[in-house]
Amino acid sequence: MNTSSPKVSIIIPVYNTVDFVREAVESILNQTLQNLEVITVNDGSTDGTLEVLQLLAAEDSRVKVLSQKNQGQSVARNEGIKIASGKYLYFMDSDDFLKKEALQACFDKCEANNLDFLFFDADILNKESTLYIGLNYTRKSFTDERQIYNGVNILDIQVKNWGFSAPPWLSFINFKFLNRINLNFFPGIIHEDQLFTCLLYLQAQRVMCIHQAFFLRRFRSDSTMTRKYAWRNMIGYITVTRELIKYQEEKDILVKECLDRFLEQMMNAAIRLAYSLPLNERIKICSISLREFNKYIQAKTYFILLFKSFIRK
Repeated sequence: MNTSSPKVSIIIPVYNTVDFVREAVESILNQTLQNLEVITVNDGSTDGTLEVLQLLAAEDSRVKVLSQKNQGQSVARNEGIKIASGKYLYFMDSDDFLKKEALQACFDKCEANNLDFLFFDADILNKESTLYIGLNYTRKSFTDERQIYNGVNILDIQVKNWGFSAPPWLSFINFKFLNRINLNFFPGIIHEDQLFTCLLYLQAQRVMCIHQAFFLRRFRSDSTMTRKYAWRNMIGYITVTRELIKYQEEKDILVKECLDRFLEQMMNAAIRLAYSLPLNERIKICSISLREFNKYIQAKTYFILLFKSFIRK
């Protein structure tokens, strides 16, 4: 098999997932679409993960292993992008699972319709977990598989239906399009997916969807998204909001209105989750929000932020 010009480059940031990374990588290697490369980026793992990756690379020449000191998944993904050579990109997580028909179905639909990117749905791998909180990654009720959407329009449809999902593992991306818009992941924060995926939509002209839950997400206690809500969560959301406000400054009214709806939805949710933070941090969030983001924040959100922890007691 000729792997010199893969159809898809799959980029997987990896940090301390020794118990799950083999299953995740093998779910890619076992795809019905075989002409691909798997770029794993070891982000300073300390639990034996690197050794598993090296074994996988020895077993299958399509697996590449990069290793760096711990810098977060944004930097890891960006390093993967630098060496990717596929026509399309897909960002996988190292503790999850992709159904074997996913990449072929996405590739075929993108090729047939000359798409900038395509999105699909997801389900939960371990719903029995006590960490599972009933997330819904299904967008069938308000999207049409047959339609080619403008990116701004389909982002707005999802926001209006409370169905926007930011994880990059829900998108299959034309690499030329990504290079053309010069989009990378913002380093040094969490919730960077909110920024990346929002900008991906806002700059796309041809987007379609597949109503299939190709991706299976695993809930585990030590992942970024299940750790206790902390100041770093708010720093991530604040940074994303600042960057998107800068982006919208010279854009047309449709982009501005879409972003306003998106930011209102995201920031009210983020700030309401911050009620359990120490009082000095909640006051700081309140001050920043009043000064920079007040047009997006509801009065009820400020009340929850400042007083919910006292009421619960």
